[in-house]
Amino acid sequence: MWSPHHGGNRTKPGSLAARPIRVDNDPPGCLTIPLLIIVVPIRLLWEVLSALGRFVRAYVLRPTGWLLYNGLVRPLAWVLGELVLRPLWWTLRVLVLLPLRWVVLRVLAPLWRAILRHVLRPIGSGVAWFVAFILTCLGRALAVLWRVALRPLWRAAAWLVALIRIPLAFVAQWIGRGLVALWRVVLWPLLAAFGRLVAHAWRLAGLVLFHLFVWPARWLWRVLFRPALRALRRAWRATVVPAARWLRGSVWEPARAAGRSVSRAVGLHTRPR
Repeated sequence: MWSPHHGGNRTKPGSLAARPIRVDNDPPGCLTIPLLIIVVPIRLLWEVLSALGRFVRAYVLRPTGWLLYNGLVRPLAWVLGELVLRPLWWTLRVLVLLPLRWVVLRVLAPLWRAILRHVLRPIGSGVAWFVAFILTCLGRALAVLWRVALRPLWRAAAWLVALIRIPLAFVAQWIGRGLVALWRVVLWPLLAAFGRLVAHAWRLAGLVLFHLFVWPARWLWRVLFRPALRALRRAWRATVVPAARWLRGSVWEPARAAGRSVSRAVGLHTRPR
């Protein structure tokens, strides 16, 4: 609470500015004593458990691990590598890998070269000759077909196109002129009239919608909703805001100050200097 009669905060007569008044944030004793009874034993138990864990790690777990590694793991690894894996690798190399290499180099490689030279290469040559023979026969047949049938047909088609080109061009020209005249006389006026009709209908629909929905909604907002919202805001400021300010100043701030004081008392809250 504010104390205007505190000894260190009195204003001297004639001074230009008053000194800031000290705020007492110490919690009442009814809250400090139960919190000390609950928090201090828990903090002491935590410190004892932490020290016990450090002692066990330094003097029990670390020497035990060193003894297990140097007395069991390393000898077992040496025995496994020298007496099991190395003899097994020598046996596998002498009895399996070297004979298998000799078989591959002395038997399978000459056999494969012989098969490639005396079987696969003649078969490949025969297949290539057969494919070349088929392609040659097909090319000659296509050349004969072109000379006998396709080239005369092509020449006849070119002569026919050249013969009917002038009448087709004349007919296409008159058809194009007829389509242009149809567009200018019939289609364009119809499309223009339809566009004007759609524009007038759009404007009329806008006016109808404005008078049916926008104007009534605006009237309701001005007459009903805006005064109701203003009254609700005034009621909020008159009831809820003062209650929230009182709750913060009378309940929340003292509780938070009590919590900080208890934390400083048990050593859980330290401020950086």
